[in-house]
Amino acid sequence: MKIPENIEKNATKIVLFINRILELVFMLVIVMALLVAAYALWDSKTIYTNASPEKYEVYRPTANHSVSFQELQNINSDIFAWLTIYGTNIDYPLVVGEDNAKYLNRDPMGEYSLSGSIFLDYRFSKDLVAFNNLFYGHHMAEGMMFGDIDLYESKGFFDSHRYGTIYYNGEKKGIEIVALLHGDAADKSLFAPPAETESAKQDYLAAMQEHAVYIRDKDITLDDTLLVLSTCATGDRTDRHFLIAKISDRIEKNMYPKVTNTKEHTDRENSTANQEFHQVGFGVWIALCVVIALLVVNIFIRIRWGKNHESFCKK
Repeated sequence: MKIPENIEKNATKIVLFINRILELVFMLVIVMALLVAAYALWDSKTIYTNASPEKYEVYRPTANHSVSFQELQNINSDIFAWLTIYGTNIDYPLVVGEDNAKYLNRDPMGEYSLSGSIFLDYRFSKDLVAFNNLFYGHHMAEGMMFGDIDLYESKGFFDSHRYGTIYYNGEKKGIEIVALLHGDAADKSLFAPPAETESAKQDYLAAMQEHAVYIRDKDITLDDTLLVLSTCATGDRTDRHFLIAKISDRIEKNMYPKVTNTKEHTDRENSTANQEFHQVGFGVWIALCVVIALLVVNIFIRIRWGKNHESFCKK
């Protein structure tokens, strides 16, 4: 049976109209997905740029003067020290706030940043007079913030990267790494307040022994001033690493003036590649998958409708 010409034309117009509407919808969704991907890439780069030690390098206190560091303190009076661990990316100004939430998502300049800052627990004095001075820093890929604490899981790295410096109260002092601990966020023994009595110090040392991955316990005395550097550990969400250093009047020579890609660095990056794929680039990959899926669906619908329209016209 021959279809009247006017009906055929109207049907064709309707099919073409619907096709164009769907194409427009597809294109809008594709553009939105690409925008999401672009934003995710930009956001990821911004986070790591803000977390890079190079951002603050100009303010690092030198052996001869601390003018640049004082300029940094003028920007934010919560900045009180500078920590450097040789052979790692840990080379940052240290801050302390009125609580432990302030610098979770603020950089040392006081600006909003997901990478946050390395900050002293507010219960401790910035004069670092306590036995167990507790610091927090985000665990980030590429060794940013406290991400390089992972490297100390290697016994070889723990033995070879023992030293660094800390600048505070207008003076630079040496630090020596004495332990790596593994604990849980719910275990309060390593998050204890300042240990002021001999008994409290003994209890803290016992907790260190209990949670030690590696420890040079013969190098630790009750008269030491310890820096407890805590961060998340790869594994369960509540896993924590604690890198313990003690302050020394002796400053050791930096045998690693520039961070190089040691075997431990390479192994760490390889082991965290999948984690970083999900944590940082997940939005990008989802957006790209959506774009590809929509393009395939669009092509399939075009072919299917083309065949149906051709069949319809032949009737």
